[in-house]
Amino acid sequence: MKINTLAVLLLFFAFAACGEERPSEEELMEDTPRVAFFNNVQSLCGETFSGESTYPDDPDHDLVDTGLEVYVRSCEEDRIEVDLLRDGGDTWHATWVLEMRELGLHLYHDHIGDKEYEEGEEPLTGYGGYADDRGTEFLQYFPADEHTAEILPEAETNVWSLEYYPTEEKLVYYLERHQEPRFRAEVFLN
Repeated sequence: MKINTLAVLLLFFAFAACGEERPSEEELMEDTPRVAFFNNVQSLCGETFSGESTYPDDPDHDLVDTGLEVYVRSCEEDRIEVDLLRDGGDTWHATWVLEMRELGLHLYHDHIGDKEYEEGEEPLTGYGGYADDRGTEFLQYFPADEHTAEILPEAETNVWSLEYYPTEEKLVYYLERHQEPRFRAEVFLN
């Protein structure tokens, strides 16, 4: 599994400068909440969760008043793809892609999937951000990155979060904009 090589080197040098024993790369990887979170989600590969949105109450929103299904479809060493389906799993909506990149854990939204679109009618896709330092092994926050601000300026203040509750076998996807709730969904392991 890849982690930020520069961060590992800096930690090694910091420990060397202090005269302390340096942790191995494996120990560093196990200690980071982002890597632990990635591993926890990866352990769900092949699992399906069902539930619904719990916010907003707007009946015109595509994901309100419809069953939601989340399928942890694909897991590789540094990439996890999670499909979000609606209408009880009959309509593909998006894929959440979690990747361990050089700069850290990244979440982005793929709204293209296997669908074919007319030229100029393609949905906006590829927005997301890197996990910040507030996360834990079961919860990560992803503030919008520069790419998101460029392609979707109104989403510049977006913060997405993913949370896994192992004892309840529940996933929560949450989005806020301007520090206000925008969307929240709860899904439970089938």
